[in-house]
Amino acid sequence: MHHYPICVSQEEIKEYADFEELRLGFKSKPVECSICSPTYREQIVDFTSNDTRRNFFFLNKDLPFIFGEKGENKMYVEVGHSSMLFINFFRLDETYLKICIDRIKRMLHRQLNISPEMHNILYRPLTIKVYNVAASSIEKALKLSNSVIDACLFELSYLKGIPLALVEEWPRRQPIVKPFQFGDNNTTGQQLRLPKTTFNSDIIRFYQRGMSTDDPVIQFLSFYQVLEYYFDSVSDKLLYDKLSQRINDPKFLTSQSNLDRVIKDILSHTKETTHETIKLKLVLDKFIDETELIEFIKAYEKHLDNNLYSKKYTVFGKDIEVKFLSGHVFGNIATRIKTIRNALVHSSDSFERDQRYIPTTSNENIIRIEIPVIKYLSEKVIIASGRQFSRDN
Repeated sequence: MHHYPICVSQEEIKEYADFEELRLGFKSKPVECSICSPTYREQIVDFTSNDTRRNFFFLNKDLPFIFGEKGENKMYVEVGHSSMLFINFFRLDETYLKICIDRIKRMLHRQLNISPEMHNILYRPLTIKVYNVAASSIEKALKLSNSVIDACLFELSYLKGIPLALVEEWPRRQPIVKPFQFGDNNTTGQQLRLPKTTFNSDIIRFYQRGMSTDDPVIQFLSFYQVLEYYFDSVSDKLLYDKLSQRINDPKFLTSQSNLDRVIKDILSHTKETTHETIKLKLVLDKFIDETELIEFIKAYEKHLDNNLYSKKYTVFGKDIEVKFLSGHVFGNIATRIKTIRNALVHSSDSFERDQRYIPTTSNENIIRIEIPVIKYLSEKVIIASGRQFSRDN
């Protein structure tokens, strides 16, 4: 086993000792990977996608970005690698130390040269720093710095094309979780059968967009659009069938009373299907097998080890429970899907609307959990709406 000495300079020791005298003035607020005092705020930021991360390090090598002019009495903001103030606050933090140790292990595994200097092996993430906040308390400093940070991150994205977002928790190496799979998968190997069915090319494009991204919001909305595609045609077909049964009855005459019944049928149908949740329920009822959907959800809950569907669950301000009873499942699922869809799409500041979706790590995790179910539904709709392959098509 190789031993690698770690050198700590006198300057680093002095910096840590100096910070210890200031520590009481700082708190780890508003989240675990942030520090704040009445005069200073620093929090981890990260790129909103891997593509922007790669592009940034390829095109931008000069850090930090500075907003405003540096001065002892002037507020200014800096985006760059974390400060030693930040490092010294978390230097002995258990989570932070684990990140540093994992980082060293990865460097050793890749046989990279490790500099013996302590500051070169410490984890130094990108952060945004607000200097000279000049607030009377940490709470007021947070409120003031929040608006400044939002403005600076917007300008960095707008002016430089570098979209960064505040990070709410320390990056943790996620355990390798086996992807959820429902039913038997007989598609191992490279030999696949020639399709016997042709599918709607429009909804396939929505589905493929959902499959091509890791963004849970884009995934959810793409799979939802597969379902939404049939809202009107399925609803209208029910009306056409009902009117056809009435008109095709040999006893039907174009009397005023019979025509009034036809008008009533149309008005009643229009009123009942105006709400999109009802239209979604009708689509599910037409294309989805209720028993199979129940089996899928039960299997997914077992995979999660959490009854997120069969127990009452609050989704963006609305309590929803999926009852595994015939005649209830489609309505409950439709309500759940529509609630999430509305939260994602509607960002109005109206006080009368339901809870809004804000792009945060916790909210994205909520959406991510919903993906397997809506993906399953979209796949079943695509398959059920397909047509037998024919050379004459």
